[in-house]
Amino acid sequence: MGSEDLGGRLPLLPPASLRPEARQLYDRLMGGRLSSTSPFTSRIDTGELIGPFNAFLHAPAIGGGFVDFHEAEEHSTPLSPRVREIVILSVGAVWGSAYETYAHRAIAAQVGFAPDVAAALAAGVICEGISAEERLAQRFALDLVRDRIVDDATYLEAERVFGREGLVALVFVAAAYDATCVILNAFAVPAPSPD
Repeated sequence: MGSEDLGGRLPLLPPASLRPEARQLYDRLMGGRLSSTSPFTSRIDTGELIGPFNAFLHAPAIGGGFVDFHEAEEHSTPLSPRVREIVILSVGAVWGSAYETYAHRAIAAQVGFAPDVAAALAAGVICEGISAEERLAQRFALDLVRDRIVDDATYLEAERVFGREGLVALVFVAAAYDATCVILNAFAVPAPSPD
């Protein structure tokens, strides 16, 4: 897959051609979420952003607000990094979002998931290699995104296990990545090929 294909249906935007508001968002992303320590590929060698980040640059005022939401969720959540990644991978599995599951399998490895467990989570398979609390988060996210409803028993169990604030945070992370998958799938954004 050539680099020109990594934008999916949207052309990749060269950094030198960005409008001022898009350039400001590009610089913000490069200084934060997409720093050199990111475990997944988010730009090509010539600097164009891939994944959902390219779409953000096409509509920087909205894209910047979307980044604000993601950053607020990520930095203020009471959920453990493992539970967050389970929810994110579960949402990506339901959507069949190649880039989302690619990126978050890499992050899952950083927070301690074995490759086979991360792959199962990215496929939407209920995992035995995770804790009961983590399986509950996976089941809740899958039910919410796949079935568009969570039954009362699962909801009450999640509220008991995660607390009300934790449950609300779990729903917010599911919502954030559900919207991310909408963006990725609408624009047919692929995952980069392995090196």
